[in-house]
Amino acid sequence: MPTPHTDPMHAAIPVAARTEQTASPAWQQALSAFPEALQPTIDHIRLSRGVLAHSVVTHLMATLRCDLGALMMRLLPIAQQYAVVPVSHYPVGAVAAGTDMQASGARSLYMGANFEFSSAALSSSIHAEQCAINNAWLNGQTGVAVLAISAAPCGYCRQFINELASSQDLTVLLPMRGSTVAYAYNERPFTTLLPEAFGPKDLGIDGGLMNPALGQHHIGFSDGVDQHNPPALAAAALAAAAASYAPYPTDTGHAYAGVAIQLDDATIFAGRHGENAAHNPSLSPLQSALAFMHLNKPLGLTRTVVRAALAEVPTKASQVGVTTATLSAYAPLATLAYYALKQL
Repeated sequence: MPTPHTDPMHAAIPVAARTEQTASPAWQQALSAFPEALQPTIDHIRLSRGVLAHSVVTHLMATLRCDLGALMMRLLPIAQQYAVVPVSHYPVGAVAAGTDMQASGARSLYMGANFEFSSAALSSSIHAEQCAINNAWLNGQTGVAVLAISAAPCGYCRQFINELASSQDLTVLLPMRGSTVAYAYNERPFTTLLPEAFGPKDLGIDGGLMNPALGQHHIGFSDGVDQHNPPALAAAALAAAAASYAPYPTDTGHAYAGVAIQLDDATIFAGRHGENAAHNPSLSPLQSALAFMHLNKPLGLTRTVVRAALAEVPTKASQVGVTTATLSAYAPLATLAYYALKQL
Protein backbone atom coordinates (compact mmCIF):
# COMPACT_ATOMS: atom_id res chain seq x y z
CA MET A 1 0.00 0.00 0.00
CA PRO A 2 1.18 3.53 -0.71
CA THR A 3 2.19 5.69 2.20
CA PRO A 4 -0.18 8.65 2.60
CA HIS A 5 1.12 11.95 1.22
CA THR A 6 4.01 10.48 -0.78
CA ASP A 7 2.73 8.08 -3.45
CA PRO A 8 3.22 9.80 -6.82
CA MET A 9 0.28 7.99 -8.38
CA HIS A 10 -2.08 9.70 -5.97
CA ALA A 11 -0.66 13.21 -6.13
CA ALA A 12 0.07 16.02 -8.49
CA ILE A 13 2.96 15.64 -10.91
CA PRO A 14 5.08 18.74 -10.15
CA VAL A 15 6.42 20.00 -13.46
CA ALA A 16 6.70 23.69 -12.70
CA ALA A 17 7.63 25.36 -9.44
CA ARG A 18 4.92 27.11 -7.49
CA THR A 19 4.99 30.67 -6.27
CA GLU A 20 3.74 31.36 -2.78
CA GLN A 21 0.70 33.58 -2.90
CA THR A 22 -0.33 36.31 -0.50
CA ALA A 23 -3.18 35.07 1.66
CA SER A 24 -6.59 36.69 1.17
CA PRO A 25 -8.23 38.76 3.93
CA ALA A 26 -10.77 35.95 4.45
CA TRP A 27 -7.96 33.44 4.93
CA GLN A 28 -6.18 35.77 7.36
CA GLN A 29 -9.40 36.13 9.34
CA ALA A 30 -9.82 32.35 9.57
CA LEU A 31 -6.16 32.04 10.53
CA SER A 32 -6.55 34.58 13.35
CA ALA A 33 -8.63 32.08 15.33
CA PHE A 34 -5.38 30.26 16.09
CA PRO A 35 -2.68 31.49 18.49
CA GLU A 36 -0.03 33.53 16.72
CA ALA A 37 2.65 30.91 17.35
CA LEU A 38 0.61 28.30 15.46
CA GLN A 39 -0.47 30.47 12.56
CA PRO A 40 2.55 29.63 10.33
CA THR A 41 1.76 25.92 10.73
CA ILE A 42 -1.89 26.41 9.79
CA ASP A 43 -1.01 28.83 7.01
CA HIS A 44 1.15 26.13 5.41
CA ILE A 45 -2.04 24.22 4.57
CA ARG A 46 -2.42 26.57 1.58
CA LEU A 47 0.75 25.10 0.11
CA SER A 48 0.47 21.51 1.31
CA ARG A 49 -2.49 19.96 -0.53
CA GLY A 50 -4.99 20.83 2.19
CA VAL A 51 -3.41 18.15 4.38
CA LEU A 52 -2.15 18.07 7.97
CA ALA A 53 0.05 15.05 8.72
CA HIS A 54 -0.63 13.23 11.99
CA SER A 55 2.65 14.50 13.45
CA VAL A 56 1.51 18.09 12.92
CA VAL A 57 -1.94 17.25 14.32
CA THR A 58 -0.28 15.81 17.43
CA HIS A 59 1.61 19.08 17.91
CA LEU A 60 -1.52 21.19 17.40
CA MET A 61 -3.60 19.14 19.84
CA ALA A 62 -0.89 19.35 22.49
CA THR A 63 -0.37 23.09 22.06
CA LEU A 64 -4.08 23.92 21.98
CA ARG A 65 -4.82 21.36 24.73
CA CYS A 66 -7.78 20.04 22.81
CA ASP A 67 -9.03 16.73 21.46
CA LEU A 68 -9.10 15.77 17.80
CA GLY A 69 -12.75 16.76 17.38
CA ALA A 70 -12.24 20.27 18.72
CA LEU A 71 -9.25 20.75 16.42
CA MET A 72 -11.26 19.58 13.43
CA MET A 73 -14.06 22.02 14.28
CA ARG A 74 -11.52 24.81 14.62
CA LEU A 75 -10.20 23.96 11.15
CA LEU A 76 -13.60 24.14 9.43
CA PRO A 77 -13.33 27.90 8.68
CA ILE A 78 -9.94 27.15 7.10
CA ALA A 79 -11.49 24.42 4.95
CA GLN A 80 -14.32 26.74 3.92
CA GLN A 81 -11.78 29.06 2.29
CA TYR A 82 -11.42 26.48 -0.50
CA ALA A 83 -15.11 26.74 -1.44
CA VAL A 84 -15.94 27.79 -5.02
CA VAL A 85 -19.61 28.79 -4.92
CA PRO A 86 -20.58 31.02 -7.89
CA VAL A 87 -24.11 29.59 -7.87
CA SER A 88 -25.21 29.11 -4.24
CA HIS A 89 -22.83 31.55 -2.52
CA TYR A 90 -23.01 29.08 0.38
CA PRO A 91 -19.52 27.84 1.35
CA VAL A 92 -19.32 24.53 3.16
CA GLY A 93 -16.14 23.16 4.71
CA ALA A 94 -15.30 19.60 5.73
CA VAL A 95 -12.36 17.97 7.46
CA ALA A 96 -11.79 14.23 7.13
CA ALA A 97 -9.64 12.25 9.57
CA GLY A 98 -7.88 9.17 8.24
CA THR A 99 -7.77 5.76 9.88
CA ASP A 100 -4.10 6.21 10.88
CA MET A 101 -4.66 6.98 14.58
CA GLN A 102 -1.56 7.58 16.68
CA ALA A 103 -1.05 6.93 20.39
CA SER A 104 -1.81 10.61 21.03
CA GLY A 105 -5.23 10.22 19.41
CA ALA A 106 -4.11 12.27 16.42
CA ARG A 107 -4.91 11.33 12.83
CA SER A 108 -3.92 12.84 9.49
CA LEU A 109 -6.46 15.47 8.43
CA TYR A 110 -7.72 16.35 4.95
CA MET A 111 -9.52 19.57 4.02
CA GLY A 112 -12.45 19.75 1.63
CA ALA A 113 -15.02 22.31 0.42
CA ASN A 114 -17.88 22.54 -2.04
CA PHE A 115 -17.00 23.28 -5.67
CA GLU A 116 -19.64 24.60 -8.08
CA PHE A 117 -19.47 25.28 -11.80
CA SER A 118 -20.95 28.27 -13.59
CA SER A 119 -23.02 27.45 -16.68
CA ALA A 120 -23.34 23.80 -15.71
CA ALA A 121 -26.06 21.62 -14.21
CA LEU A 122 -26.30 21.71 -10.42
CA SER A 123 -25.72 17.95 -10.43
CA SER A 124 -22.11 18.58 -11.47
CA SER A 125 -21.33 20.28 -8.14
CA ILE A 126 -18.80 18.64 -5.83
CA HIS A 127 -19.92 18.57 -2.21
CA ALA A 128 -17.56 19.40 0.63
CA GLU A 129 -17.76 15.89 2.08
CA GLN A 130 -16.92 14.39 -1.31
CA CYS A 131 -14.01 16.80 -1.70
CA ALA A 132 -12.49 15.96 1.70
CA ILE A 133 -12.92 12.20 1.22
CA ASN A 134 -11.47 12.42 -2.30
CA ASN A 135 -8.50 14.34 -0.88
CA ALA A 136 -7.86 11.57 1.65
CA TRP A 137 -8.32 8.84 -0.99
CA LEU A 138 -5.93 10.38 -3.52
CA ASN A 139 -3.37 10.92 -0.76
CA GLY A 140 -3.30 7.19 -0.02
CA GLN A 141 -5.67 6.82 2.93
CA THR A 142 -7.67 3.58 3.10
CA GLY A 143 -10.60 4.91 5.10
CA VAL A 144 -12.11 7.86 6.96
CA ALA A 145 -12.67 7.53 10.70
CA VAL A 146 -14.08 10.97 11.55
CA LEU A 147 -15.72 13.61 9.37
CA ALA A 148 -16.35 17.16 10.60
CA ILE A 149 -18.70 19.32 8.53
CA SER A 150 -19.73 22.96 8.88
CA ALA A 151 -23.35 22.07 7.97
CA ALA A 152 -25.39 18.87 8.25
CA PRO A 153 -24.75 16.48 5.35
CA CYS A 154 -27.44 16.39 2.68
CA GLY A 155 -29.08 13.11 1.64
CA TYR A 156 -26.84 12.91 -1.43
CA CYS A 157 -23.72 13.06 0.73
CA ARG A 158 -25.05 10.57 3.23
CA GLN A 159 -25.46 8.10 0.37
CA PHE A 160 -21.95 8.91 -0.88
CA ILE A 161 -20.45 8.43 2.60
CA ASN A 162 -22.33 5.16 3.01
CA GLU A 163 -20.22 3.71 0.17
CA LEU A 164 -17.01 4.07 2.20
CA ALA A 165 -15.29 0.91 3.42
CA SER A 166 -15.22 2.54 6.87
CA SER A 167 -18.80 3.89 6.87
CA GLN A 168 -20.09 1.56 9.60
CA ASP A 169 -17.47 2.85 12.04
CA LEU A 170 -17.37 6.47 10.92
CA THR A 171 -18.18 9.33 13.31
CA VAL A 172 -19.68 12.63 12.09
CA LEU A 173 -19.03 15.89 13.95
CA LEU A 174 -21.37 18.88 13.53
CA PRO A 175 -21.19 22.32 15.20
CA MET A 176 -23.21 22.60 18.40
CA ARG A 177 -25.41 25.55 17.56
CA GLY A 178 -26.00 28.04 20.36
CA SER A 179 -23.28 26.66 22.60
CA THR A 180 -21.23 29.12 24.64
CA VAL A 181 -18.25 26.75 24.49
CA ALA A 182 -15.88 27.53 21.62
CA TYR A 183 -15.70 24.79 18.96
CA ALA A 184 -18.25 22.62 20.75
CA TYR A 185 -19.64 19.85 18.59
CA ASN A 186 -22.24 17.12 18.43
CA GLU A 187 -20.87 13.66 17.74
CA ARG A 188 -22.99 11.15 15.82
CA PRO A 189 -22.29 7.66 14.50
CA PHE A 190 -22.78 7.92 10.75
CA THR A 191 -25.14 4.96 10.75
CA THR A 192 -27.70 7.03 12.71
CA LEU A 193 -27.77 9.59 9.88
CA LEU A 194 -28.82 7.04 7.27
CA PRO A 195 -31.09 4.41 8.82
CA GLU A 196 -32.08 1.40 6.72
CA ALA A 197 -29.34 2.36 4.28
CA PHE A 198 -29.09 1.05 0.74
CA GLY A 199 -25.58 0.03 -0.22
CA PRO A 200 -23.30 -2.47 -1.99
CA LYS A 201 -24.57 -5.50 -0.09
CA ASP A 202 -28.11 -4.88 -1.36
CA LEU A 203 -26.71 -5.47 -4.84
CA GLY A 204 -24.78 -8.55 -3.78
CA ILE A 205 -21.46 -6.67 -3.98
CA ASP A 206 -18.66 -6.66 -1.41
CA GLY A 207 -17.90 -2.99 -1.97
CA GLY A 208 -16.14 -0.27 -0.04
CA LEU A 209 -14.78 3.00 -1.44
CA MET A 210 -11.13 3.52 -0.39
CA ASN A 211 -10.59 -0.21 0.12
CA PRO A 212 -7.22 -0.71 -1.64
CA ALA A 213 -8.11 -4.27 -2.64
CA LEU A 214 -10.86 -2.83 -4.86
CA GLY A 215 -8.51 -0.42 -6.61
CA GLN A 216 -5.92 -2.71 -8.19
CA HIS A 217 -7.14 -3.27 -11.74
CA HIS A 218 -4.97 -4.89 -14.39
CA ILE A 219 -5.90 -2.74 -17.37
CA GLY A 220 -4.04 -1.14 -20.24
CA PHE A 221 -4.55 0.79 -23.44
CA SER A 222 -6.37 -0.74 -26.34
CA ASP A 223 -4.71 -0.73 -29.75
CA GLY A 224 -3.09 2.50 -30.93
CA VAL A 225 -1.12 3.53 -27.80
CA ASP A 226 2.38 2.41 -26.88
CA GLN A 227 1.87 0.51 -23.62
CA HIS A 228 5.49 1.06 -22.57
CA ASN A 229 5.87 4.73 -23.50
CA PRO A 230 2.47 6.47 -23.52
CA PRO A 231 2.04 10.26 -23.44
CA ALA A 232 2.35 11.63 -19.89
CA LEU A 233 -1.29 12.75 -19.71
CA ALA A 234 -2.53 9.39 -20.95
CA ALA A 235 -0.30 7.54 -18.47
CA ALA A 236 -1.67 9.60 -15.56
CA ALA A 237 -5.25 8.91 -16.67
CA LEU A 238 -4.52 5.18 -16.96
CA ALA A 239 -2.94 5.07 -13.48
CA ALA A 240 -6.03 6.77 -12.05
CA ALA A 241 -8.36 4.33 -13.84
CA ALA A 242 -6.35 1.38 -12.54
CA ALA A 243 -6.94 2.63 -8.98
CA SER A 244 -10.58 3.66 -9.49
CA TYR A 245 -13.52 2.22 -7.58
CA ALA A 246 -16.14 0.62 -9.83
CA PRO A 247 -17.35 -2.67 -8.34
CA TYR A 248 -20.74 -2.69 -10.08
CA PRO A 249 -20.62 -4.58 -13.38
CA THR A 250 -22.59 -3.43 -16.41
CA ASP A 251 -23.53 -5.79 -19.22
CA THR A 252 -20.15 -5.04 -20.80
CA GLY A 253 -17.82 -4.93 -17.79
CA HIS A 254 -16.70 -2.70 -14.92
CA ALA A 255 -16.59 1.06 -15.55
CA TYR A 256 -12.99 1.67 -14.50
CA ALA A 257 -12.13 5.24 -15.45
CA GLY A 258 -9.62 8.00 -14.75
CA VAL A 259 -9.10 11.57 -15.90
CA ALA A 260 -5.88 13.58 -16.02
CA ILE A 261 -5.83 17.34 -16.51
CA GLN A 262 -2.89 19.50 -17.48
CA LEU A 263 -2.62 23.15 -16.47
CA ASP A 264 -1.03 26.02 -18.34
CA ASP A 265 2.13 25.60 -16.25
CA ALA A 266 2.35 21.92 -17.37
CA THR A 267 1.33 20.52 -13.95
CA ILE A 268 -0.77 17.36 -14.19
CA PHE A 269 -3.47 16.21 -11.76
CA ALA A 270 -5.37 12.94 -11.99
CA GLY A 271 -8.72 11.83 -10.59
CA ARG A 272 -10.57 8.54 -10.23
CA HIS A 273 -14.07 7.29 -10.77
CA GLY A 274 -15.73 6.56 -7.42
CA GLU A 275 -18.89 4.56 -8.07
CA ASN A 276 -21.92 4.43 -5.79
CA ALA A 277 -24.55 1.75 -5.32
CA ALA A 278 -27.24 4.40 -5.86
CA HIS A 279 -25.55 5.55 -9.11
CA ASN A 280 -26.22 9.31 -8.92
CA PRO A 281 -23.93 10.06 -5.92
CA SER A 282 -20.98 8.55 -7.83
CA LEU A 283 -17.92 10.81 -8.12
CA SER A 284 -16.84 11.27 -11.73
CA PRO A 285 -13.11 11.11 -12.48
CA LEU A 286 -13.14 14.72 -13.72
CA GLN A 287 -14.79 15.89 -10.50
CA SER A 288 -12.12 13.98 -8.58
CA ALA A 289 -9.30 15.57 -10.60
CA LEU A 290 -10.65 19.12 -10.39
CA ALA A 291 -11.29 18.92 -6.65
CA PHE A 292 -7.79 17.59 -6.06
CA MET A 293 -6.30 20.26 -8.30
CA HIS A 294 -8.10 22.99 -6.38
CA LEU A 295 -6.76 21.77 -3.04
CA ASN A 296 -3.25 21.40 -4.43
CA LYS A 297 -2.89 24.90 -5.82
CA PRO A 298 -2.15 27.84 -3.51
CA LEU A 299 -5.37 29.72 -2.79
CA GLY A 300 -5.74 32.80 -4.95
CA LEU A 301 -3.54 31.45 -7.72
CA THR A 302 -5.39 31.13 -11.02
CA ARG A 303 -4.71 27.98 -12.99
CA THR A 304 -6.08 27.22 -16.44
CA VAL A 305 -6.80 23.68 -17.63
CA VAL A 306 -5.48 23.42 -21.19
CA ARG A 307 -5.67 19.67 -21.83
CA ALA A 308 -7.47 16.68 -20.41
CA ALA A 309 -7.44 12.95 -21.02
CA LEU A 310 -10.15 10.43 -20.18
CA ALA A 311 -9.13 6.77 -19.98
CA GLU A 312 -11.88 4.23 -19.42
CA VAL A 313 -12.93 0.68 -20.04
CA PRO A 314 -15.80 1.20 -22.54
CA THR A 315 -19.09 0.17 -20.91
CA LYS A 316 -22.72 1.20 -20.90
CA ALA A 317 -21.81 3.65 -18.10
CA SER A 318 -19.34 5.79 -20.09
CA GLN A 319 -17.82 8.95 -18.61
CA VAL A 320 -17.55 10.68 -21.99
CA GLY A 321 -20.76 12.72 -21.76
CA VAL A 322 -20.34 14.06 -18.23
CA THR A 323 -16.62 14.72 -18.75
CA THR A 324 -17.27 16.70 -21.94
CA ALA A 325 -20.09 18.72 -20.38
CA THR A 326 -18.26 19.60 -17.16
CA LEU A 327 -14.98 20.36 -18.91
CA SER A 328 -16.80 22.63 -21.38
CA ALA A 329 -18.26 24.60 -18.46
CA TYR A 330 -15.05 24.84 -16.44
CA ALA A 331 -12.42 25.12 -19.20
CA PRO A 332 -14.16 25.69 -22.57
CA LEU A 333 -10.86 26.04 -24.46
CA ALA A 334 -9.33 22.83 -23.13
CA THR A 335 -8.91 19.84 -25.42
CA LEU A 336 -10.06 16.35 -24.40
CA ALA A 337 -8.35 13.15 -25.55
CA TYR A 338 -10.06 9.78 -25.16
CA TYR A 339 -8.30 6.47 -24.49
CA ALA A 340 -10.14 3.16 -24.49
CA LEU A 341 -8.80 0.63 -22.01
CA LYS A 342 -8.95 -3.14 -21.85
CA GLN A 343 -8.42 -5.85 -19.26
CA LEU A 344 -4.91 -7.33 -19.37
